[in-house]
Amino acid sequence: MKQIRWFWAPLAMMTAAGLLWKTQEVSDGVREGLARCAAVVIPSLFPFMILAGLISASRVGTVLSRWIARPAGWLIGLPDSLGAVFLMSFVGGYPVGARMLASMLERREIDRDTAAAALCLCVNAGPSFLISAVGAGMFGSRRAGAFLLIAQVCSALVVGRFACCTLRRTHPMTLTADRSNSNGFVHAVQGASAGILGICAFVVAFSAIIALLNALGILQAVARMLGAFFPSLGASFFSAWITGLLEVTSGCTLAASLHTRAGFALCGFLVSFSSLSILLQVKACFPDLPRFCLRPFYLSRLVHGSLTALLSWLFWGLLPPEELAAAIIQGTPIPHAAPNMFISSACLIAMCSILLLPNRKNTGNVNNYA
Repeated sequence: MKQIRWFWAPLAMMTAAGLLWKTQEVSDGVREGLARCAAVVIPSLFPFMILAGLISASRVGTVLSRWIARPAGWLIGLPDSLGAVFLMSFVGGYPVGARMLASMLERREIDRDTAAAALCLCVNAGPSFLISAVGAGMFGSRRAGAFLLIAQVCSALVVGRFACCTLRRTHPMTLTADRSNSNGFVHAVQGASAGILGICAFVVAFSAIIALLNALGILQAVARMLGAFFPSLGASFFSAWITGLLEVTSGCTLAASLHTRAGFALCGFLVSFSSLSILLQVKACFPDLPRFCLRPFYLSRLVHGSLTALLSWLFWGLLPPEELAAAIIQGTPIPHAAPNMFISSACLIAMCSILLLPNRKNTGNVNNYA
């Protein structure tokens, strides 16, 4: 423990010095993170987080779980209680499945081991992010985003097959939630508000970290060093890889700008690995879960990302050359936010914060319905 403290103390001091030295660059990174929240994160995630919370806290979740669990049980052996979570993890995006599992764990519908194992297959990028943001927005081709979605679903089924071997050995717990709660929509909105605030905070924080690393030249130096060992990939590839390991949207933007098969495969890896930012968001959903319970989840991210990258590499040959040529000519757009978008996003975040204030006093923990 003393060695760890001696490591973090100098790192914190150097980070503080870097923030003071590169204030303008870090401020630009924060603004870029806010723009990404306004242009990508909030529009693509907030409605689905409300829907997931409503499904999780109503009888719809029970019925939907049974419907989805039948084909999923035949394919990968998924338990009946996790059908809705499995579906919403693909429809809603990264944090939705994790938050639904955390809600089920708090209501004692599943046990700790089941939640830890289910995380391996219930943390995925949503189709709105893959097809619209990555495919159409970054590669200039919705077909490219659809291929990334197919690759991710196929690799998730492979990972899920192994994860469900553990799930079958667990004992399902009886439902204790009040499925007839008439305030389900209110609690779903409150839970989504808490979730979107946390997600935006992580996105902005990691955007600032990436900006600081770029300003200090650390990220470029590491990328050049790795590029020297793998000249066929180049420093730009590793710059996108390192950035994507920290924050997935920024990494996918840089990977798409390469306009190569390796860049497309890297996007496949990043969207399934999900970045350190997403991993911390998932960990934040389970504050009481022991660290060792999350180790299978962390390992599954590497396997999931590698399988998606392999399939994306194969799918690259199916993309029409004219679409790729048009994307190269037009360039890769980077998400920007107009001034009115900043104002509307700030208002939405403020309203989410106001919505949570009375809940802390009167209704207890909002995460019970997230």
